[in-house]
Amino acid sequence: MSVRNISAIALLLAMVIPSQVSAQTSGLAFLEIGVNAEAAAMGDAHVTSASNAFSVFWNPAGLASQTTNSGALAHHIWVADDRSYAGAVRLGSGSSGGFGLFVLANAIDEIEQRDRPGPATGSFSAQYLTTGIGYGRTLGPVRIGASIKYVSEKVLEVSARGYAVDLGTQVEVAQKSVVLGLAVTNLGKMDELSTVETTLPTTVRGGVSLYPFRMIMEDNTRLVNSTLAVDVSYNEPAKQTRVHIGAGAEVVEMLTIRAGYITNDALRGLTAGLGLAINELRFDYAMIPFENGFGGPGHIMSLMYTW
Repeated sequence: MSVRNISAIALLLAMVIPSQVSAQTSGLAFLEIGVNAEAAAMGDAHVTSASNAFSVFWNPAGLASQTTNSGALAHHIWVADDRSYAGAVRLGSGSSGGFGLFVLANAIDEIEQRDRPGPATGSFSAQYLTTGIGYGRTLGPVRIGASIKYVSEKVLEVSARGYAVDLGTQVEVAQKSVVLGLAVTNLGKMDELSTVETTLPTTVRGGVSLYPFRMIMEDNTRLVNSTLAVDVSYNEPAKQTRVHIGAGAEVVEMLTIRAGYITNDALRGLTAGLGLAINELRFDYAMIPFENGFGGPGHIMSLMYTW
């Protein structure tokens, strides 16, 4: 089997767990999956809710939505040997801006290699990596942001590299009770992987989030705080539109229950998760049942520290 054929098969195998695969789907589909558990539990409806270190993955405008600094880690457990790891830091820049640094890596090992139908003749692995920097700034009720990132992929002994940019905005309306958001991600180009060119999954995502029910105590503690978010995303290479719906309810600023749904996705549908905040630490968990059955659901865990 030629290197070209093996590389193409490796791309499909490496990405079949995190995202839907079709003839038009990019081999870098790991750039589309929900990075943090908070977003994944709400069906990836996060273009308006992004407001901490993980904002740089979803909408860099969210880097300007808070004045506190934060650092975060995330770990994805899919099936077999497919794992993803992510890290991000948000650092304030004055009273109206913030920088973000991030890295995301995906790897799958022991992919069986076959030259023809029958027993495997060996195995190989595939690795994917992206890292970069972003900046967000507040301009009145509007937040804007941008990031630039380096992307690499390696299958067998061949590799490709490229660069991409993300652009985003968030707007608070109705006395800050409603947030509108828009982001365009993965605008760029990759080198050829041997003789196979990989297309970045350029995606346009717009959404709205609101807080339909709040209960605040006399000392301003939020006894109950609910969130409803809806995103619509369009993957240009795949010509695919998805609707992302998410809901969450936070109790006494400590425990958060989340659920979501993703339409037009071959593997993902319902999502759910929990969040627990203790002082400056917050732990989030998301479970993603795979509709087609892969021996169990996917899991995403993330940990954030704020200072």
